[in-house]
Amino acid sequence: MKEVTSVLNTFTCLTFIFAITPLVISGEPKGPSPLERVLQETEPLKFPRGERLPLYLWTPDLPIAADDAELERVIKALDARGISLFARWQSGNLEKSSEQALRVARIQKKLGLKVAVEAAGDIVHGVYDGKPDVAHKDADGKPFFDASFFWKPGCPFTVHVRHAAMKAKLEPFLKKYQEAGIELDFWTADYEFDGPTEWNAGWAAAKKCSVCREKIKSIDTDFTAFQSAVRASRSEFQNDVFCKTIRTYFPKARIGVYGMNPHDGTRYWWDFFEKSEPIAGVTMQEDHGALYRYWPNEFEPAGYNVAMPVVYSLYNPYDFENKEFGWFYNMLLEATSSAKNTPPDIALVPFVHWALTAPVGKTRLSESMYEELLWHLLLRGHDTFCMWSPPEQTARAVKPVHKVYAAALEFKEFLDKGTPVLFDVPTDSAPTISALHLGNRVLVRRTDFTASTDPVTLKVAGKELKIPRLDGQCQIIQLP
Repeated sequence: MKEVTSVLNTFTCLTFIFAITPLVISGEPKGPSPLERVLQETEPLKFPRGERLPLYLWTPDLPIAADDAELERVIKALDARGISLFARWQSGNLEKSSEQALRVARIQKKLGLKVAVEAAGDIVHGVYDGKPDVAHKDADGKPFFDASFFWKPGCPFTVHVRHAAMKAKLEPFLKKYQEAGIELDFWTADYEFDGPTEWNAGWAAAKKCSVCREKIKSIDTDFTAFQSAVRASRSEFQNDVFCKTIRTYFPKARIGVYGMNPHDGTRYWWDFFEKSEPIAGVTMQEDHGALYRYWPNEFEPAGYNVAMPVVYSLYNPYDFENKEFGWFYNMLLEATSSAKNTPPDIALVPFVHWALTAPVGKTRLSESMYEELLWHLLLRGHDTFCMWSPPEQTARAVKPVHKVYAAALEFKEFLDKGTPVLFDVPTDSAPTISALHLGNRVLVRRTDFTASTDPVTLKVAGKELKIPRLDGQCQIIQLP
C-alpha cells in the first residue's frame, strides 16, 4: 500500500497545484494556449446537440483580454463543437473578476447560450481559518487542529460558526449577476480540500477532542458514528452556504461540485490528501488487491441537483493479469455506482481525466480503452463529461473525450429518451456491455479484453438478447 500512497500523492499533488495555480510562463508565450489547442484538436459537431448539456472543459480559460468581437467568435467556435468553458469567479478582486465573468455571460445571453461559472478555491474554501472557535478542544480546553491535512481541520461540530462568513464571499457575485439580469444556469466548484474529514489522523484527533467526545459517546470504537457526523457537517455547510444561497438568487440554477454524487455506499477511489492505507478499527473492502471504503449519503442532504462523480485514471493495486483492465475496472465501478443510484431528474456530469502521468512501470489505460470507458458512461446514464487536465495535457486529453461526445450525438434519441438497462461490472476481463433501451430497440456497446468472439446472451426487458462482438462500434439491436 505504500507504493499506492506514493503514486497517488505524486500524481494528485500535481492535480491540486494545477487546480489552484494559474499557469505562469516567463517571457513570450511558448506555443498555443490550452484554449487554442482545444480549437485546433476538435471539429464542429456533425450531429446537432439540441438541448443536451455541453461538454464542459475545466482547464482552458476564455480570452478575457480580447475585445468583445474576438470573445464572441471564440464562444461561437466552442459552441459549434458542443463545448462550454467556465467563467471564473475570484474573490481577490470582486469588481474585476465579476466584470470579466459578466462580459462572458452577456455574450452568451446574446447568443442564446447557457451561463456556466466556477467559483475558485478562495471563495469556497476556508472554513477552518485557524481561529480557536473552529478548533478541536482537548481535555483542558486548549484548541488544536488535525495536522495530517494541509488545511488543518478542526472540530466538525464548530463549522456552523463560519457559515455566515463563507456566504459573504459568495453573495457579491450572485448579486452582480442578478443586477445585470443574467440568469445563472450552472454553478460549480472544486470543493474537496476543506472542512472536517475522517481520514488520515482525523478519527484519532477527534478522540482527543472534548467536544467530539461529548457529541459522540461511542467515538473510541465507532468509526461509522464519527464518519456520519463529519459528512453531515460537510453536507449542512454546502447546503446552507452554496445551494440555499445560490437558489435565493437563481431558484432554477444547476449546482454541483467535485466528488458529490449519489452512490452505492462505497467509494472506489482515494483523493490526493487521503492516505490510501488501512486504518485500525475501520472496515474496508478488499477487491483484487485494492481497498474500498464505506461512504455515507451526503449528496441529497447537501442539496445539489447536479451529480459530479470523479472518474479519474488513478493507479490501484489490482492483481488482474490484464493490467489495463484494472484501470478500466476501477473507473467503471465508480461511474456505475453513481449512474445506478442517480435519479433521472438529477443531471449526471462526471469529472473525467485521462491520467497521462502514469506511474513508472505501470500500464495506464490506453486511448482506445479510455474512449470505450466514456461510451459506457453515456450508455449507463451519464449526461455529458466535465474534463479536467493539466494545461500542457489539454490537447491530447480533449481528443478522446470530444470524439466520444460528438459521435454519441448520432444516437441522441437513445441518449435523450432511452433507459439504461445494464450495470454489470465484470471482474475477470469478461466482455463489458452497456445499453440504452428505447421502445423495441437497444443501443449496445460491447468492450472486450480477450480474444473471444463468442456472442454474449443477456436479458433486456425480460427478453434474451445476443450481443455479438463488434469492436469500437455501437450496435442497435431489435428486441425479439
